Amino acid sequence: MFFNFTIRHFLTNPQQLAFELEKSTMRGYWQRVVAVFLAALLLFSLRSFWGVNTENMTSLLTMSTADYTLTRYASLFGSMIWSVIYVAFHLFGVAYAISFLIGIPFRKLLPMQLLMTVILLIEKLLVFLVFYMTGTATNVSFLSFGPLAATFLELPFFIFFLNQLTVTTAIIIGYQFHFIHVYGGISRKYRLLFTLIGIHLFMAIFTASISLLPIEDIFHTIFGGGTGHE
Repeated sequence: MFFNFTIRHFLTNPQQLAFELEKSTMRGYWQRVVAVFLAALLLFSLRSFWGVNTENMTSLLTMSTADYTLTRYASLFGSMIWSVIYVAFHLFGVAYAISFLIGIPFRKLLPMQLLMTVILLIEKLLVFLVFYMTGTATNVSFLSFGPLAATFLELPFFIFFLNQLTVTTAIIIGYQFHFIHVYGGISRKYRLLFTLIGIHLFMAIFTASISLLPIEDIFHTIFGGGTGHE
């Protein structure tokens, strides 16, 4: 038997997706994968074009118009590359990590992770739309603990870490839990839940660490041409 994998149908039905994968052969999956990569490419490009996460380029305004334009194109190109890495990591990387820790075949987890990646892109789209309508942009998401943390914490690492813990994270953990519980027939529910929470906490720590990289210094190194500054 065959079943058609559609994002709209299975996005809210983790149990049904698990049942279908157990008894039927999936069709249409890789077409959806391509569509998600293209959607991410478009979304990240729009975010970069509008100026999201480009605040570190403010100091480069002293450059010539041609150099600054080249820098903006480089930033756009970098965002496009990052969109591919972002989707690939959440689709293949997280699926591999869950497979390694829980023991479910890697390929069987890919449909679930594609849906989780879609949820993450929807979150980014929602945040971008709010930024666009309000004409503002920040490093933290209003769907996370980031804004609250920024009011009483001074350490950037903890702010970026809490910024990764969003409403979407809770939804994804819940979806993964129900899918894996049904498909894998895992009886130790709490162990499964804590394993999934641990994976997401590790990813939040990793992302927060990446966010602290000196991007501005990197831009100066790349586009400054190694010339001295008086």
